[in-house]
This record gives sequence, C-alpha cells and structure tokens, in this order.
Amino acid sequence: MVVLCSSSSSSSSSSSTNTIIETPDTEVILKEILNSKPTVYILLASMVRFMAGFTIAAWKAPLFLDLFPEQAVSFSVDNALIIAMAGSASTLLGGIAADKLAAAASPPSASSLASRLNIQTNATNSSYSSLPSSSSFPTLNAAQSRLLVPIVGTLLAAPLWALTVYANSFNSASSALLLEYLVAECWFGPAQAALYAALPNPNLRASTQGVFSLLTAVGNLAPVAVGALISTSGLWGFSANTPIRDALLWTVTPAYILSAALFALAAAELGSTEKNLLKS
Repeated sequence: MVVLCSSSSSSSSSSSTNTIIETPDTEVILKEILNSKPTVYILLASMVRFMAGFTIAAWKAPLFLDLFPEQAVSFSVDNALIIAMAGSASTLLGGIAADKLAAAASPPSASSLASRLNIQTNATNSSYSSLPSSSSFPTLNAAQSRLLVPIVGTLLAAPLWALTVYANSFNSASSALLLEYLVAECWFGPAQAALYAALPNPNLRASTQGVFSLLTAVGNLAPVAVGALISTSGLWGFSANTPIRDALLWTVTPAYILSAALFALAAAELGSTEKNLLKS
C-alpha cells in the first residue's frame, strides 16, 4: 500500500512536496508474523487450547445431564459458581504467577552483567580473554518463565478433566471440574504476554492480536466435531454414536496435552532465539 502525504517548507518561498510513505501489505505482515517460530508455536498452542476450552463450555452441561440427570439444578448452581470463582481466580493468579516468574528471570543490570561476564580487556588486541560458563546465566528468560504457567496448567487440567468425565458420583465430578477450572484458566494472560515478547517486530502487536482473535473461530470447530461424533451420522461417517463421555475424554484430554507441548516448544524456541541474538 502506498500513501501520498503533502508537506510544506518555507525558506525564502514556500513550496509543497509529495512524500511517498509505503505501508506493508497484509501478506507482508502475515509473513513476518509467521516467520517467527515461537510466535507460530504460541498461536498453535492457543488454538488447541481454545478447542479444549470451547468444547468443555459447550458440552459439560449435556455431559452432566447424561450422567446425573437428577442433579440438573445442582449442576446449574455449581457450574455458575465454578466459572465465577475458580475460573476468575485462575485467570488472576495465573497472571500474577507469570509476572513473578518473569521478574525472577529478568536479566541483570549492565554493571552486574559485566561483572558476571568477567570481561578482561587485552590492551594489544582489545578482545575478550575469557568468558563465563553457560551455567552462570539464568536458565530461563522472562518470556520462557511466563510460559511455564500455561504449560503446567494445561498439563494438570488433562487428568482432572478425565476424572470429571469418569467420576462415579455427582459430587466427585463437580469437585474435579472445580479443580480443572482452577488450573486450566490460568493460561490466557501469560500466553498473550509471551506472544508479544516473541514478536520480532513490536509494531506487529495489533496485527498479531487480530490473528490470535481469529483462532477463536477455529477453536469453535471442536465442539461441532464432538457433536458429530455423538450423532448417528458420525464425523464424516467415522465413529458414529460415540458415548458423550468417551467423545469428551478423547478430544479434550489430548488437546490439553498437545497445547502444553506446543507451549513448551515455543519456550524452547524463545531460548534459541535469545542465544542466537547473543551470538550475533
């Protein structure tokens, strides 16, 4: 895209000139975003995490009604309390934990870094005579530390969801669901913070947020797929009439595990990117 701007300057006489300002096209912006491996991994992890979350939101009520039909009123009350209390607490505590982890992993000041590097100047060749071992550096940087929250949270959510689906009593299922929400909903803020840190160009934050928001539409396809599995026709003719607890176990639980793995890959790539920058 090309934008023409007019500007005027005056010395002895005033004259106007046209300035050509080039702004990147959408294709260029998307290519720059997708060329960043940690950014891609975080986006994929978030997409899969959306799939798990939206599936639970859409199908947990039919699940409980199928397993415990006499507890419809109790489930409505418990579900509202779980979402309001456990979900909100998890979101808040996840953000606080991520910021504290990031602060603990923050790089040292310039003076302390210089002393840790043990830099010795050689008067003849002006080169470093020694460098520290890699063990003297922090293991994780700030962005990687923030990703620990969604990694651990989604991993813990997988078995808790399995316990919810296969609980033998309503109280056990509700308790497992409460714990599942408490550990699962901590991912959103830390994932977004790490996403912004992974961007090679800070000016792409708004565009990346747009891509991130579009992933919610992709995530909403998962509940549709579960509905197809439960139906008589199946998902493209595959696995028709799947019991609801089986369909929810074998879609949500693997999604949680895959999401955690993708967040872990993003953290690894963030470390590799930092090392490459230090070498360059």
